[in-house]
Amino acid sequence: MGVYYMQVLKDDVRNAIHQSALVEFQEKGFKNASMRSIAERGGMTVGNLYRYFNSKEDLFYAVISPAYHKIIDLTQEQFIKMENAKAVQNFFEYIADRIMTINREHRRELLILIDGCEETRFEHAIEEIILLVENKFRNQVFPRLKEKGVQIPDEFFACVLSASLVEGIKVILKHYEDEAKMKPLVHQFIHYHLRDLKNRLL
Repeated sequence: MGVYYMQVLKDDVRNAIHQSALVEFQEKGFKNASMRSIAERGGMTVGNLYRYFNSKEDLFYAVISPAYHKIIDLTQEQFIKMENAKAVQNFFEYIADRIMTINREHRRELLILIDGCEETRFEHAIEEIILLVENKFRNQVFPRLKEKGVQIPDEFFACVLSASLVEGIKVILKHYEDEAKMKPLVHQFIHYHLRDLKNRLL
């Protein structure tokens, strides 16, 4: 009973740290956030905070990495196994819904990834995501387009396409807090952005 109680207590403390760190990092960014302020927000001493995390860097990574890895996983989705218009439509809706789920579960983390990662290992996260999407276009979509006789004058188009897609979604996520307003716009943007590719793939 005593061991179980201590574990519950530790989990409660970790959750308090997590929530106070999210608020601190979103308000101030990593660079200007302080462990003392995070501890105060969580109702604990700085010494107790350091019992759980050795540094601000370790705490930041623990807080942000789950959302980051979910986004990375999303970029690994296979999106060329689409043989008809309905399958393409379903896939676009699936991607939009995944984005909305990640936003619902990790909104603060996403906003921190977008604007608050200076001087951290996630400082170039957006660029990394754009590159992963770019490679997806180059390695999966473009070869199929070429098989269908579609000419791609410059492979750099993959970079432009991926950057505009990621940046557009980023703007939507930053602008809206209300999911009811955000969701249809995310869906519409993805459909609009990839519509020409869909028409050429089928």
